[in-house]
Formats: sequence, structure tokens, C-alpha cells
Amino acid sequence: MANATVQQAVPPAMQPAAKAVVDFAVSSFEQGKPARAPVALNVMPPPTVILSSPTVIPPPATPVTAAPVSANQGDGQVQPGDKRTVTTGDDTLNLRPEAGTSQKPTGSFPSGARLEVATPPDGGSSEKNGFIYVRGPGGETGWVSAEFTRELTAEEAAQPAATGGITTPAAAAYQSVFVNQFAAEKEVGGDASNANCGPSSTLTALLNEGLEIPAIPGIEHNGTTGADVQAVRYWGNQADDTDSDGVYTKEDGTLAYSLDGTGNENSTFTGFKDVENAVAAAGGTTSSVAANSTAIMTAIDNGSTVVISGTFVEKKPAPEGTPEALVSPEGNLYVDSDNDGAPDLRNGVPDEWHQKADTWKGQHGSTQHLVAVVGRTPEGNFIVCDPAHTKPTAAPIELSPAELDAFMRGNAGAIAVNGASTPETETTGG
Repeated sequence: MANATVQQAVPPAMQPAAKAVVDFAVSSFEQGKPARAPVALNVMPPPTVILSSPTVIPPPATPVTAAPVSANQGDGQVQPGDKRTVTTGDDTLNLRPEAGTSQKPTGSFPSGARLEVATPPDGGSSEKNGFIYVRGPGGETGWVSAEFTRELTAEEAAQPAATGGITTPAAAAYQSVFVNQFAAEKEVGGDASNANCGPSSTLTALLNEGLEIPAIPGIEHNGTTGADVQAVRYWGNQADDTDSDGVYTKEDGTLAYSLDGTGNENSTFTGFKDVENAVAAAGGTTSSVAANSTAIMTAIDNGSTVVISGTFVEKKPAPEGTPEALVSPEGNLYVDSDNDGAPDLRNGVPDEWHQKADTWKGQHGSTQHLVAVVGRTPEGNFIVCDPAHTKPTAAPIELSPAELDAFMRGNAGAIAVNGASTPETETTGG
């Protein structure tokens, strides 16, 4: 355990559900009206609004291929090209510039991240002083403690790798369609505190499919992404829920964005029907897709962009030996973020909600969230645009199928967004 403390970074403090509730309005999903169930959707009728030709061309999909595996994979020896995985539980593993602990870490990897053994710059051995020289999923190189890694078998190495939700070179190729929900609201006069993940993810899907959302009638478009996000909210809600369409009528009869105080409609719920409406307004179509990584992969390969819902927190069974004060009557583990031996309280009640360890880390511990799956890698990982993912930078991330499924666990839903309907692309109801 002493070695673990030295070699690993201190794990992030678990975000209690109280914080998730408080931050919910400034984080991700929308919650002003009852949530619509994330169910399979019927295909939209042929669009009535056809706009300009595509302005964004996404990178082409390529067939899934098995990850290259070293001939020596799984033989118990440390050799360049071998794949290893991080085995630190809930902690992270430090990446260091030298094979020791005397220098400050240059980065870290989450448990489950896949590393590739590499040749160090001096051309020497890849194993030294209990450390191994590796290349991380984002291309970063350095030394990690061998004690907290495990060599994969040849079969494991051939499977898509977990990434921890980092911006890999493959993910960075989709930066042109990424929408930061907080920055977008600021562009139209808001305070960058909103729950606009639904409209922002829908706009990403439209951009990825080469579609353009019409401007809001009566409001001058200021040429920003934020104005487009507001337009997605408007067209998604104005037909059946004007209390959530992001605009209001001023005393002089003109329209304005609803961004202030109790009238901030950007903190209201976005459901898949709203996504469907906005896509139709942009001249696109939607189709049904099951909320699992296999079905989503098929939709991506067929040229769709998929908007999915998920959650970053869930209840966690208490491990054996947990102090009684931290175990709920149902056997779940209470949150103890300050490690004082007493559970954190949410509205005066002990808090059971924990950050999921097997997906990427949400910015505010959101219990409901929408993101856009925009592409995938040849190895079978997904490229995801999470509009609330801003640390360390606002950018697309790469996720393994397991990480995507883990995100959807407890709040699964999906809808495929397609470009303008043609005789070749039209489908029947799903």
C-alpha cells in the first residue's frame, strides 16, 4: 500500500449527489419538465425544410479491424509493442519522465487504460528499476511503475481499448463539429451556466451530418455557435412546449432569448422528441437505434450520428469490511468525500450516489446527460462529443465500447441523426 501511495496520483474526491443536484442546472442535462422516456423513435416523415449543402464533411468510417498484437504478447516478458493495462482500482497511475519517483509526474492514467511498451529515447531497455517505458492512448510517453500494470493476453490485446475519455488524435479530427454548451450560451449573452447538453449535442449531430439549423424567426442571428444552439432549442420545443423553447416575448412584442433568472429556459429538459423536431427543421431525418454499443456502432458505420443519454453516477454496493456508518440499510456504500468516517448528506439524508469508475468523468456528476457519438476508430472505439467536457480542454474524446455502455447504464437512450432524406436513404418506421 505504501508503494501504491507513492506511485499513484491521489484519486479525485467523489462528488456527492448533493453537489450533482446543486450543479445540475449548470451542468449537463435539462430538468425543468418531466423527463421523456428514452425509447425507440419512429423515422421522421420526409423533411419540409431543405437548407444549404453540407458545410462539414466528417472523416469517413472505416471497417473494424483487430488491433495489431505483438507475436510475444502474453509471454510474461517486457518487450516493445506489448500491450499492458493499468491495475490501480479507483486510483490513477503516474507517468514519469524518469524510471523513479524523484521527478514530478508529467501525467497519469486511469485504471483500465491500455498502455503500449515502447523503446526509451536512449535506445535502452524498456524495463528499469521496477518501471516500464510506455506509450499512452494519447501518444504520451514516459515511465510507469510495473507493479501497477498487467500484461494483456493476446486475446485481450486484440479487443478495443479503454481510454478513460481522453482526446486522442482520432478524436481531435472531429474538433470542427464539437460544441461547448457553456461557451455557446455566453456567445448570446448568457452567463455560461446552463443545462443545454441536449441542444448542443443535437447541433453537433447536425454539423456532423452536414445540416444547418434555421435561425429563430424574429431574432437576429449573431453568427455564433451559441445562436445555433438557441435555434436548436427553439425548433425542438416551439411546436409543443413554448415554455422550453428558449425565447420569450418582450413588452414591445419582439422576441428575445430567455436567459435570465427564473425565466432561463436553457435549464429545461430536452428529450428525444425535441431532438427529432430540431433535426426535421434542419432538413434531416432520425431513425431508431438500440441503446447499446453494438447497435450504435452499426448506425455510425451506416453514416449516422447518434445522440445518446446516460449518467455519471450510480449507487455502489459497500465492499466487505466497510465501516457500518458508511453502509446503507440496503447494503450500498454512502459517500464520504471528506474521509471523516461519516456519510455526506443530501437534503439531510445520507448520500449513496457515486461517480462511475468505468466511464469517463463527467464535469459535474450529472445524473442525466446527452452527448453525440460522431465517429469511430478502425480499432472499434467511439469518438464522442460531450458538450460539458471542458477539462483540460473542450474537445472530442475517444471511448471504448465498454466505456460507452457504462455511461448509458441506468439512463440508456439513443437516436440516430441522418442527413437530408433521399430515395436511397429513406427508411420505414423503426
